[in-house]
Amino acid sequence: MSKVTLSDDLNSYNSKALIRAKVKEFFSEFSAKIFELVNEAEAIDSKKFETLSGFKCDFYNEYCSQLKGFFDSSTSAFGKRPVKNTYLTYNGKNYIFTQQGITEKAPVTISLYSGEIPLKETLHDVEKACLKLRFQQ
Repeated sequence: MSKVTLSDDLNSYNSKALIRAKVKEFFSEFSAKIFELVNEAEAIDSKKFETLSGFKCDFYNEYCSQLKGFFDSSTSAFGKRPVKNTYLTYNGKNYIFTQQGITEKAPVTISLYSGEIPLKETLHDVEKACLKLRFQQ
């Protein structure tokens, strides 16, 4: 599998609006890059994304926010802190997208998932989301 490259000038974007626009514009490329990193590291969060990719964690956070917008997440309560899990598929592999907490800034982790998808859950296709977004533009 070839390494996915994103333009180095992305790090020059500082405003939330510009980062949001760039993630939307390059959603497919961000998907490829993020899932490539997950495959290498087995799990990533915003800090690990920044360390491994060299891009600001704001891009990862915005990507996760936009990805969440495509899919409904199920919520289950673990104590007082809700944990949202969404099961994803990308390039024939399964992943679990986990958000701990209910705020927009709650930490999000994307991990490889090799277990059975629970019957009540839906397996969401990230590649279809990329195509849908591309056709909307």
